[in-house]
Amino acid sequence: MEKRGVPTAAIITHVFLNTAQAMTRMMGVPDYRYIVAQHPLSSLTDDEVKQRAAELADEVESILTGAPVAA
Repeated sequence: MEKRGVPTAAIITHVFLNTAQAMTRMMGVPDYRYIVAQHPLSSLTDDEVKQRAAELADEVESILTGAPVAA
């Protein structure tokens, strides 16, 4: 999507950090920004997922808009 000009915000969990780093290097975009969330996500309740999403929202917005994360 990024290559087509559509901003994306990838979210991974910390257990996949090494894989994400290897993939971005392999794909030729070693500085690609992605968000790292705590693992696991699949066992969270709906309310916990909403809370996690709220915690990550500023970083998602920053990646999509290219603006720095507000302090």
